Amino acid sequence: MLPPVDPTTLQRNPNFETLYKDLCARKLNSDGSTRDTKKQRMHDEIRRNLTTSRAALLSTQVLISTLTTLPSRAPTLPDDLHACIDLVSALLSGQIPDPSDRDILSGDVTLFLDNIDIIAAVVSTQLQTLTAHLCTIASPLDVPSPSSLPTAAEDLITSATLKIPQELLTARTELTNSLTALLSLHKQILETSIRILEQTQHGSLARHTKARAELLHSRATLLGLQAKCYTFGHPPPAEFVAALKEFRKSQGTGERALRDREALAKQSLRLYDQAGEKGIRELAKRKGYLEGETRRIEKEIVSLERGG
Repeated sequence: MLPPVDPTTLQRNPNFETLYKDLCARKLNSDGSTRDTKKQRMHDEIRRNLTTSRAALLSTQVLISTLTTLPSRAPTLPDDLHACIDLVSALLSGQIPDPSDRDILSGDVTLFLDNIDIIAAVVSTQLQTLTAHLCTIASPLDVPSPSSLPTAAEDLITSATLKIPQELLTARTELTNSLTALLSLHKQILETSIRILEQTQHGSLARHTKARAELLHSRATLLGLQAKCYTFGHPPPAEFVAALKEFRKSQGTGERALRDREALAKQSLRLYDQAGEKGIRELAKRKGYLEGETRRIEKEIVSLERGG
């Protein structure tokens, strides 16, 4: 098939639109191949002959298969016809290729032909039964009538060979057009995003933000200079300086106390490491023993006080 063309392109180029429609309608097939009317007629004739040959072959196979199983499935068939039907079925299936054997079976063939009306009626009954079963299998909930099967088969063939491929091509074209529109929309989104980024980084908003930041920086610098000038011109009072020195002294004392506690904690950790797990367990056991003894002595003291 021809690649899809954007509708806006066709609108902007009327001559190209005419050429495109002419190619799609007269020069090319729906699958994109060149349209050759003479060759297509030949192909249609070959297709019809092939369909006729296949239908004849399938009909022959169905009749032979029905004849092969007819004696076992038709209780109304006379018994004297069973043997001739089996022989004729084998003959039609090619199981008796020797011509001399065929001459010997000419009597059975004659008997078969003489009773062809009876056999045909039984075969018709069997085919009707099989057709009813096929209708039930095809649609168990809504069983169609056997007379509607040819129409349904034609509809299925037409749908499979013409409608579905055409719908697939149409859906593919629509999908391609949708993808083209999506890509165009994606392009517009990217262009808009780039434009917004440019305005944010280099536009009026960016310049305003930069100018405001510079103004705030200048104000902060001015306030810092004013604070330094005020500090140099107004020294702190003596009480404030003395309080700061005292605070610094107390901070130094607290810092030394913390360092001493840190050294004691590190020494305790080293002792624990030297004692090892066994020593720590022994200390825990002694601690538990001493706590138990302490509780026992306290109970004895309490009991003595109560007794006194």
